[in-house]
Amino acid sequence: MSDFKVTPEVQLNIAQMLERYQLEDEAILRRWAKLHGINSSRGFYYPTEVDLIDHVHHHIYNLGMSIADYQNLLDRRRNNAQPATESNKSIANQVADEAYDAIEMLTEQYSEAIDLMGERIADHFVDELDLSVMRHLAKKVKDRRKLNGQGKPNRFLQVIKAVLQPGGNTLLVPKSSEQASLELEHNHRLG
Repeated sequence: MSDFKVTPEVQLNIAQMLERYQLEDEAILRRWAKLHGINSSRGFYYPTEVDLIDHVHHHIYNLGMSIADYQNLLDRRRNNAQPATESNKSIANQVADEAYDAIEMLTEQYSEAIDLMGERIADHFVDELDLSVMRHLAKKVKDRRKLNGQGKPNRFLQVIKAVLQPGGNTLLVPKSSEQASLELEHNHRLG
């Protein structure tokens, strides 16, 4: 909102701007736009630009300033604002750098957490897959043995049962010295 007019919410074309300030000469409007570095050749003005031109109009018509006086006022404001702007830039740069560092740190921590959780999920999935595969293989071996008419489970089926039901199970430990070459761990995993 400017000093005396409501800032529009949409762009205004040149005819609307001339009507807004009750001007007949488009050159005056262009000079006012030039004071704030506004592109007046495109045929319309954005709401923020209209707000700036409202200020020019207010100072020239309501306060009786000349264009040169208004230009001097703008120059003084810009010169007074520059030292503060430079210190604000250094503070802004410092804040931006700290924010960037914080984002990098959080990204690394998030990545590490995802890796850790991914490993846990993968281990759990592999364990479940191992058990599922072994159950499936045990079922297939049983079915095949039934088809062949064999009743006694073979060593492969005993190993699968030992893996599926660990805990005090000695099926994976060799019974004799003849089986010493058989080196299976108590908690065997496929893969």
